Amino acid sequence: MMQRRIAGLTVDVAPPERSKFKSPLILIHGLWSGSGCWSTWATHFSNLGWECWAINFRGRTGEQDSKILERLSFQDCLEDLKEVIAAAPFPPVLMGHDLGGLIAQKAAEEETISAVVLVAPIPSRGMRDSLPRALGLLRLKYWPLIMLGRPFCLQEKDFRRFWLAPLDEDWHPEILRTMVPDSSRLIKELFNPGVEVDSARVHSPLLFIAGDEDKVVSASSLREMALRFGADFKSYPGNGHWMMGEQGGKEIVRDIHRWVVQKLGEEILFTEQGE
Repeated sequence: MMQRRIAGLTVDVAPPERSKFKSPLILIHGLWSGSGCWSTWATHFSNLGWECWAINFRGRTGEQDSKILERLSFQDCLEDLKEVIAAAPFPPVLMGHDLGGLIAQKAAEEETISAVVLVAPIPSRGMRDSLPRALGLLRLKYWPLIMLGRPFCLQEKDFRRFWLAPLDEDWHPEILRTMVPDSSRLIKELFNPGVEVDSARVHSPLLFIAGDEDKVVSASSLREMALRFGADFKSYPGNGHWMMGEQGGKEIVRDIHRWVVQKLGEEILFTEQGE
């Protein structure tokens, strides 16, 4: 893994031993997280021939992070992603987790994207009736902090209970050490009024990935979202919201890899001459 700077953003790059695809795979983290959440999956994908770019949104890797996070909006995150997309030599494949999935959908409305994979994405405004009760309870609990306007983290017990269930507790401390505060402004936008996605403007192939044990975004709500988008859907029994660190990750990566290759075919493959 090596780091690259794109438009002032820190991007972790996992190069394959031999590149097989013209499209880089851009990995987009979710709330209270950063590029490190993708480290295991990035290794698996690079072993399959993908060059992986795991981005960090602004406010996660610099000395002025707290000041940046006080102002950070959904539109800022979207602009960050668009800058990284513009640096790709060929229309990339986007893979977003949690908030990153919602940002990937918005980017696909406006940018030329080869394909989009959404791993337990936060629902858009039109899907708010499908939000699980647990997420509504978290909104009530943290609303005073959100209204203060300062960056904050979920309490560890809440992150464990919702984001990390059913992941083996032995892995929790390592993940919790990588948690970062996130923008109250951004979180407020997600809840009120929410972010609208126009499915008619998204022309890239879409795959929704769900864990049947997800306590943040239910598999049933993601199945409904996939139907609304005319997208493909795949769920995994025994997996929760933090799928990138859970059991069966290598098999999930292979399933995603096969789906992308089947959808895009030769258009993203390098020829034997490297053209």
